[in-house]
Amino acid sequence: MADRMHASPMRRIWTIAFREFRHTVITKGFIFGALVMPVVMFAAIAAIGMLIGMQMTPVAGTLVVIDESGTVAAFAAEELTPEQVAKDMQEALKRNSALKGWPGSDVTQQATASLPSIDVKVESVQDATRVDELRAKVQDGSLLGLAIVSPELLNANPKDAEGNDLTYTLIVPTRSAPRLTGMLEKSIAKAIVKARVQRVGTDYTSLQALLTLPETSVRRMSNEGAEADENAIAKTLLPMGFMMLLWIATFTSGQYLLTTTIEEKASKVMEVLLSAVSPMELLCGKIVGYAMVSAVMLGMYGALGIAGLSAAAMGDLVSPGMLILMLVYFVMAYAFVSTMMASVGSAVNDLREAQSLVTPAMLILMLPIMLWLPISEQPNGWIATISSFIPPAIPFVMVLRVTASNEQIDTWQVVLSLVWGFAWVGAFIWGGAKIFRVGVLMQGKPPSPRELLKWIRMA
Repeated sequence: MADRMHASPMRRIWTIAFREFRHTVITKGFIFGALVMPVVMFAAIAAIGMLIGMQMTPVAGTLVVIDESGTVAAFAAEELTPEQVAKDMQEALKRNSALKGWPGSDVTQQATASLPSIDVKVESVQDATRVDELRAKVQDGSLLGLAIVSPELLNANPKDAEGNDLTYTLIVPTRSAPRLTGMLEKSIAKAIVKARVQRVGTDYTSLQALLTLPETSVRRMSNEGAEADENAIAKTLLPMGFMMLLWIATFTSGQYLLTTTIEEKASKVMEVLLSAVSPMELLCGKIVGYAMVSAVMLGMYGALGIAGLSAAAMGDLVSPGMLILMLVYFVMAYAFVSTMMASVGSAVNDLREAQSLVTPAMLILMLPIMLWLPISEQPNGWIATISSFIPPAIPFVMVLRVTASNEQIDTWQVVLSLVWGFAWVGAFIWGGAKIFRVGVLMQGKPPSPRELLKWIRMA
């Protein structure tokens, strides 16, 4: 202990920092919760598609269509071929907004991989009096389904006497899987449409080609006149991913810092530590130690995210400039969060008391999450610009803006946010250090926010 007291302040700070880092990171709980668990989750997500494909039950059996015209069944048989079902799945995937602008997305491969073995025979019945007989076969599982199509449903504008749209009836057995039922339902509906078109003497394929919406290539023009591809994912999901990465890395280590400070204070370990180091050295050591914990989490989760983007052929969405700014704003965000957590932890006696003091700051820090969509949609709008200078939410909002914009954020705004933000970081550290110095040895009733301000002025 005497040797440590005679050591330089920097050495004492690094000793404390390494102690906090070692006691947090080199534990089974941290390794499993922060390192192993994310890898397991990514592996589980990747395996879900494979498991679904492996467990897909083959579709085989007979579908009966009761239709007096006798035309619907033939078209339903065309719709229930493996080739047509795969084509319908491809079109559905293309229409999915989550896949628009996703480079490297192979919808043909996705449709084929999730397609079960299909062998469906469609039987046409024109005698409507056989309904009860066929219903009994559906009930005992002899039929995949029974479709009842009324003659009026093939009219150009099928309505009942009250003017309501007519419907057809699809009866399936109890064991029918929802995916199979949906496939039968869609196939019969398309078959009815084809029968209508044939009835009016029009070729369905030609009519479908005329009604097909053309593909769109959206180009966004910058203020300088340059054009770039519009990417919906880059403007919505990617910014949220960057911000949540920053959020997880800073708040996880911040929560560790809050918890250990409260525990050491309650168990009197803090008093032993203060006999060897000053309160400022202890505070700096704790902040530096958990900064290393936060950096480990940022590197791990960030590497997994970039690897996932690269595997999806989306690595070009993340530029080196984004990563550099991400690291700079990470330092700012961690400084805000860690200072608040350390000062609050030194002033209270348990976690329940800490919540009342942390809540006001948390409301401000929730601002980027609440404004995620407006900022992503208009990263240069007035909401994004104003919220970029509200501490301590500055780094989170700026990460949203920098990663959401297809256009470069004005340089003066980035520079001003850094200068303004780090100026507030200095103020937070100054005030947090004074609270820590007073509160670290205080016992009894927890202070109110007004009393914390008095501690800042008197320390």
